[in-house]
Amino acid sequence: MKAPVLYIISLAVLLSGCVNLKPKADHTQIFTLAADVPVAADLEGQPMVYVTRVEVPGFLEDTRILYRLANGELESFAGARWTDALDEALPRAIAMHLQSTSRANVRAYYPWSNTTREAAKVAVQFERFSANAAGQVEVVAQWQIESPDGQTKQGRYIATGLQWDGSEVASYVAQLNSGLAGLAETIAREL
Repeated sequence: MKAPVLYIISLAVLLSGCVNLKPKADHTQIFTLAADVPVAADLEGQPMVYVTRVEVPGFLEDTRILYRLANGELESFAGARWTDALDEALPRAIAMHLQSTSRANVRAYYPWSNTTREAAKVAVQFERFSANAAGQVEVVAQWQIESPDGQTKQGRYIATGLQWDGSEVASYVAQLNSGLAGLAETIAREL
């Protein structure tokens, strides 16, 4: 009886030595939007703004970085992802781009609460935030500004001239950031 037990224990010890428990390096590239946006030094006297929750198509509520193929199929970059899902990252990115115009004093952005009644609320609904099969980066969004007195302004933004070579993730993210900068500039002009 002792021999089979010893044999099983010996076999288990021997086989456990075949398992590689060394940690493997994670080579995933992690990208964030608006990482290189310059900080506006003085926003005193500029309209106060709160950026509300941003709406994106459901398939973008993820950390995968997606683009569309010719047949409409979505593809993600292997080994690359966003720091946060876009529905969480975009309010911060829009806030940073708005402040960089030096025409908006962003007091807070979603998911944080609006702490001042004097802040205009900026809402953005993205129709597209990806690239198509031809390499055109599409940033298409409807926006609305609700002033503290309840008046609203609204519009639609379509980024133009944003091209991507179809291979480099960093250049793709840079083009998406350019589209966000144009959106923020458009909104800031209306504040």
